[in-house]
Amino acid sequence: MKDLKLEPVSAEALPSLLADIKPILEAKEMDVDALDVRVSPLTWYDDYNFYILQDHEQTRHMLYKPGDAELLNWTNEVIYRVNDKAPIRLDRKNVIPYAKFFFHYVRGQLGRFIIVEKPEEVAWLDNATPEEMQKVNDRLMPVTYKGIGRDNRYLLTASVVFKNALFKTNIRVAPDGLMELTDEELLLEDLNVPIDPPPPLDF
Repeated sequence: MKDLKLEPVSAEALPSLLADIKPILEAKEMDVDALDVRVSPLTWYDDYNFYILQDHEQTRHMLYKPGDAELLNWTNEVIYRVNDKAPIRLDRKNVIPYAKFFFHYVRGQLGRFIIVEKPEEVAWLDNATPEEMQKVNDRLMPVTYKGIGRDNRYLLTASVVFKNALFKTNIRVAPDGLMELTDEELLLEDLNVPIDPPPPLDF
């Protein structure tokens, strides 16, 4: 995810981190001795950071603070659990980055909502035509902050790809991080874009 500021974990911090998470990674058959570990802070948590862990065969994503590691599994359950524990602290400045993070790392059994703001963020199949691409490009918009509703939820508006269609949708974000898409407007359908398969149930 391009908005994250990922950096290698320092040599001083790495041994204690690996010792802390080794049982969890070994349960997923990761080679702890061959890990490349990168970290990024997340502005909506005080103590948890985001990690990418990669060995020769696997890539895993993790929310972690010393003493507590949660591997992401493409469901919203892990993120919501950390939101409750952390706890999450949303404000006008970080609610959009949080929404982008959430939809990037959550993929439901029915499909994935992909926020697209710029033409280069749309993944196209080889048979997509220039005319089709231009129609999509003309309808893309940046994620826009619209304020806080009477229900005390943040309101965002975004363009998203779901399966092979482009939508304009509102995103309502509760103070505890709970997400809801509402007022979806179909903009274009039958697009020549790849459709992500549902995540494996045993991931």
